[in-house]
Amino acid sequence: MFVAGFICSTSIAGTKIYVDTTAIVQHQLDTVTSIKSDTAKIGYLLNAGSVYRNEWHKREQENPFLIQALELAEKIGDSLQLARVYNAMCVDQRNVARYLLAVNYGKQALDYASTTKDSVLLSTILNNIGVAYRRLDDNQQAFEYHMRALHIAEACGNWRSQAIAINSIGNIYLSTEQYDKAIASFQQSLEIEKQHHNNLGLAINYANIGLALEGKNKYVQAVDYFLKSLSYNELINHRQGKLISYNNLGQAYQKLGRYSLSLDYFQKALQLSDQIGDVIDVADSYISLGYTYLLMKKYPEAYNQITKGLSIAQSIGSKSLIMKAYKALQEYYAAKGNFKQSMEMLEKALNYKDSMLNDKISNRMAELEVLYQLDKKNAAIQLLQKEAYLKDVESNRNLILALSLMGFIVVMVIGGYFVIRHRELKIRQRALQLELQSLRSRMNPHFIFNSLNSIHKYIWTNQPEEASDYLTKFARLIRMILENSERDFIPLSSEIEFLSIYIELENLRCNHSFEFVLQIEESIDTEDVMIAPLMIQPFVENAIWHGLAPKKGGGILKISMKLHEQQKLRVEIEDNGIGRQKAEEIKMQKNPKHKSMGLRLTEERLKLLQHSLPFNLQQTQIVDLIDGNQKPCGTKIILELPVEFAYS
Repeated sequence: MFVAGFICSTSIAGTKIYVDTTAIVQHQLDTVTSIKSDTAKIGYLLNAGSVYRNEWHKREQENPFLIQALELAEKIGDSLQLARVYNAMCVDQRNVARYLLAVNYGKQALDYASTTKDSVLLSTILNNIGVAYRRLDDNQQAFEYHMRALHIAEACGNWRSQAIAINSIGNIYLSTEQYDKAIASFQQSLEIEKQHHNNLGLAINYANIGLALEGKNKYVQAVDYFLKSLSYNELINHRQGKLISYNNLGQAYQKLGRYSLSLDYFQKALQLSDQIGDVIDVADSYISLGYTYLLMKKYPEAYNQITKGLSIAQSIGSKSLIMKAYKALQEYYAAKGNFKQSMEMLEKALNYKDSMLNDKISNRMAELEVLYQLDKKNAAIQLLQKEAYLKDVESNRNLILALSLMGFIVVMVIGGYFVIRHRELKIRQRALQLELQSLRSRMNPHFIFNSLNSIHKYIWTNQPEEASDYLTKFARLIRMILENSERDFIPLSSEIEFLSIYIELENLRCNHSFEFVLQIEESIDTEDVMIAPLMIQPFVENAIWHGLAPKKGGGILKISMKLHEQQKLRVEIEDNGIGRQKAEEIKMQKNPKHKSMGLRLTEERLKLLQHSLPFNLQQTQIVDLIDGNQKPCGTKIILELPVEFAYS
């Protein structure tokens, strides 16, 4: 069999040595033929496959060792070996960020493992599937698989799977900012690792507790835990763990304003990442150093370090680090008072954000195409098996007829399945495209231009505190848009925080011409209820600029939320503005051709969401409010949004 050549590198005393590993891979594949036992062959291939992915060529599309292991396991038809191989393929695909494929292979491993009595393997597979779902931001599925793994591990006394499951559940709480629950889970996992003297597990859990404390703004306590994590990583000489610890400490000391210590740890991270030969971490360390200098107002050093990191990131094509560098440069130019250059850096950062979202869509579509081909292959195998079976019973005409009919039905079902699957893929692709368009329409240059003008006004009129406050809120708003736009569902609390900041900024621009009232049903847990992001803002924007702004004072904007029929959130947006008729007249005078892209895209997103729901959503209602004299006195928007529940 042909194995594509690749180069790996190592470093001895600062000198990099490059080795062509093609011959090494081929030698290991040839070695398998000398092993007599098929089970031993599979074990050898699984170990080689793990080394191949971790040490040699991380970006290779296929792992030759695991492909051969799968062929051998299918040949002998051993369910236990098939489960082991598919589990290894799940981990392999997860490590190269192909999470949909990882879930697919994990579930195949689970099917085979369910027929065996190996509880340890079963709990391991469940944990691996859970991690893949967490990387897909599907926290509900991740939580369910880790809980199943935990129950099986407790029943069979497998402490390692217990610790991993509890730690993973803690990471789910950490990613959803439920820091107290996260700390409780990490402490529980930590106790298990202590009982079994697993230093690596201790290092990981101490670091995770530190991150949770950092999320609670308890930076001093976080530093203590990061130092404990570093001590265990140094004890076992775990280089990647030490690198993570250095970066964690650098970030924590940065938040504490102890910049000298922050610089010291980022310098250590830079030296270690250079020794390891990980160019991505080298670039990241330079950018982190630059940002620390920026906070210290050492602008020449800041610019020098950030641009070094940017240059390396550009040379390796790391879009996330390029975006991080441009965001740091945006703050650098803002601090220097060069708002035009700052705006250009922000625009570049947003362009790379869009590019990353496009790459994410393309990668997901490529994974779905691979899954589609795998399904076709499995269907073809099933059909071949049925044809072989028909030949074996040729002597019985009635049986042949019955089997032929069954084969026809199977073909129809499979054909219908592929048609439906193809249609769902197209719907999903369109939904993701609309997400991108919706993000771009909201982050429109007009809003950014007006916001920067407001900042300029405060600076020009010698109101530095107001300018700083406005700029801080504006930066927070942009950060939330960048973070939330790539998620399918976010906690309602995040959406409320985003709306509050947005409305506060718009009210500042309107010279505090209106009041804002938010009413949330008491029974709603805003951390548990999850909704699609950025769905409410276009309607709020419409109410402010077409209803309240022309009124010139005395305005009231009221937003109320309540759960409706379990899986729906009813949102009412009410203003006491000039009404739709008057707003339309003003619009016709100013710009008769203008159409609200934000509202149109939001309606299209709601329609697409409807395809995946087991219930119907009410169409968005617009109610014209009138007073006792039958005159317009405002507008009310009533919309229904689908909800999910994080841990119900």
